Amino acid sequence: MPNFTEHAKGVLQAHRELVRQFLHPGLRRLIPAKSKRTPLVFYSQVAWDTVWQRPQEEALGLSRSRPVVFISPVQIHEAVLRLKGRWSFLRRLENGRLIVLSPLILSGEYRSATIRTINRWIMKLVTRHLAANDKLLYMTNSPFTTYLAEHLKADGVAYDIIDDFCAFEWAPKNGRESECKLISMADLAFAGTGYLKAKYEGHLHNLQFLPSGVRFSSMTHSQPEPQDLADLPHPRILYVGTMNDRLNADLFTLLAEHFPHGSIIAVGPRHGTFALKKSPKNLHFLGLKPHEQLPGYYQHCDLGIMPFADNDAAKAINPVKTLEYLACGLPVLSTPVPDVIKYYPEVVRTELPEAWLMAAEDLLSSNSFDKQATRQEFARGRDWSTLIVAIETRLRAFEAGIP
Repeated sequence: MPNFTEHAKGVLQAHRELVRQFLHPGLRRLIPAKSKRTPLVFYSQVAWDTVWQRPQEEALGLSRSRPVVFISPVQIHEAVLRLKGRWSFLRRLENGRLIVLSPLILSGEYRSATIRTINRWIMKLVTRHLAANDKLLYMTNSPFTTYLAEHLKADGVAYDIIDDFCAFEWAPKNGRESECKLISMADLAFAGTGYLKAKYEGHLHNLQFLPSGVRFSSMTHSQPEPQDLADLPHPRILYVGTMNDRLNADLFTLLAEHFPHGSIIAVGPRHGTFALKKSPKNLHFLGLKPHEQLPGYYQHCDLGIMPFADNDAAKAINPVKTLEYLACGLPVLSTPVPDVIKYYPEVVRTELPEAWLMAAEDLLSSNSFDKQATRQEFARGRDWSTLIVAIETRLRAFEAGIP
């Protein structure tokens, strides 16, 4: 953790950057002058530089067919404390077909209506040149951004429902109201989990279930053991992802105490809502890692875990990490999550928390090359390209006026 002086300097610098971003010369040319396809503005609740998930894969994939501007604002405290040197205001990727715009906004976005109002003003100012374009499509996975679709005067709106963000502890009080407005505006809608498809299909007549995928080849390409794993004893039990209120923090402690000579490893950002009561010495939090480094952690651990809590936020997920674990051949242990039970019964073991220790022992002791091969074969056929093609097909049909 940085000391107070370093923290204060970081916050001051971030506020300076917040002011400078309005004058960034790159804002005037976010979209190429000529394009065969209508440009897509994609606002994501998941920031580009946090845990790599479905939104980043969608942006990369769709940019091969049309210009994409991926917008993911970052609160100042996130840039200073969690992202540190990883944050960048504007990046041009995929030979300029993908623009990643990560404006700084004030901290307190979900706790203060006043700050939220200021942040909307910031976002409108940053996207003012986008709003001048003759034709735009707008896609979002955030239920809190109807104002931006209106500001951009989007010709079409797509809602990619990847999570029940309104059910999270941090969600703004008017979250459901905002989502209802977005649903009324949506011309297209996608659900990332079967649970969400069932929940929303009565409200969206054009909702399509499109599950997430995996980059199989990158996950299976052999990587050396990461340096911060080198001294950690086996068995290595791994969790990859964000740590917040939808995880059962007690299960991390239980596993650490049950395997005192092993290592419980968590890779990803920790939020204040991750309520860990005890932290045994063999429980290791390694922080957020670039996505391209994750195969090294998967490949050099023995068991992948998904210790989700029994709450509404957790019920709505179909974790991307499931397929990444499986692509690397790891046995996987999960708490009962509707989509995991429904779509992964043959390759993921689901148990209630009280049966976790016995299940972990069993999975570690019974692993074999045949079982690893079965898991990998399951993941092989679930590439991200399937999702991208389906979304692009729907976008083109909308542009052509096909229902």
